[in-house]
Amino acid sequence: MSIILKPWGREYLCYRNEEVAIWLLEIKKGASTSLHAHPKKNTALIVLHGSAELSFIRGEPRILTGLDKINIFRGRFHRTTALGYPSRQANSVILLEVEAPDDKRDLVRLDDVYGRAGTPIEEATEPKDLSCLEIADNRETWVFAKCLLKIIHPISFEALSWQAASTIFVTLRGGLERGLVPPGDAIDGITMERLVRTFPPIPGSAFLQIWKWSIP
Repeated sequence: MSIILKPWGREYLCYRNEEVAIWLLEIKKGASTSLHAHPKKNTALIVLHGSAELSFIRGEPRILTGLDKINIFRGRFHRTTALGYPSRQANSVILLEVEAPDDKRDLVRLDDVYGRAGTPIEEATEPKDLSCLEIADNRETWVFAKCLLKIIHPISFEALSWQAASTIFVTLRGGLERGLVPPGDAIDGITMERLVRTFPPIPGSAFLQIWKWSIP
């Protein structure tokens, strides 16, 4: 999969399995995505670097900084605007978009500052380069955008307990018992630590664990 160029920056696929897909988005400072929704899939947004404003059709917008996350249920219109760092000259915001199920064409645009309302998603046009993040099941750790990313396969609750609030888990396969934290969900470390003591991981589960590698 190649890079999809956008008027607000670029995005590309960095992980895919039978349950979820993870895309990396680079949004230029001051630029915005369309106000859009995904009728068939749930998504999770995780800011790795920079600061972004997430707005909806109604209600107050939310400011997300690294490593903030939000789960967005199917059908909810949302727009992401890159704020960068107020005190720094950050050129873009870097975030992960987790999709479950994997369906990139599941997109409805309500309005767009670049005139794309009602149009389908753009096609990939540019080849990936060495700066792109590639997450694979046959490897365990990555350092990217001042974050450490690691795939873990927990066999007991201890592997997921006693985590910091700044740690984020993304379920790649399985989840917790009783159908909690299914594939595609993002959850912070403190919530995970609370849940996993009562609802242990399903055998065969895999999680992507993300935490800050250095202070931005």
